[in-house]
Amino acid sequence: MAAYARAHQHRFHLEQDGHSITVVWSARRRRAEVLVDGKVVAAARTRRTATTELRGETADGEGAVHPFTIRLGRPDIPGDEPLCALETGHRLYLMPLVPLTGDEAWPPEPTPPPRGPRELLTRWRTRHRRRRPR
Repeated sequence: MAAYARAHQHRFHLEQDGHSITVVWSARRRRAEVLVDGKVVAAARTRRTATTELRGETADGEGAVHPFTIRLGRPDIPGDEPLCALETGHRLYLMPLVPLTGDEAWPPEPTPPPRGPRELLTRWRTRHRRRRPR
């Protein structure tokens, strides 16, 4: 049951002005939450067809408040990933989708083994060596 629930949840994360902004969207429960530095600052039910807007604010060390808007769009194709954008002032940032758990993490790309000049020369010699007839 947990794997099924995780398949319908998406998490978007962005570091902005020294703050960690995370959006967790559950398609099954039709609910979205915005977390700033680990604390929930906004939550709303998502609509089936329209874009959901969530508003929040961050504060800097001097006490100035910076409002922002999160726009969470529904995927056009069933099973596709939704689009999430953060708007601060007059700037728009796309928020990347990140896995919720280590089980959902993308597999690492295989790295080739290290090859030094000696190994490359040895391989070349074995490939291009003329064999003597016996």
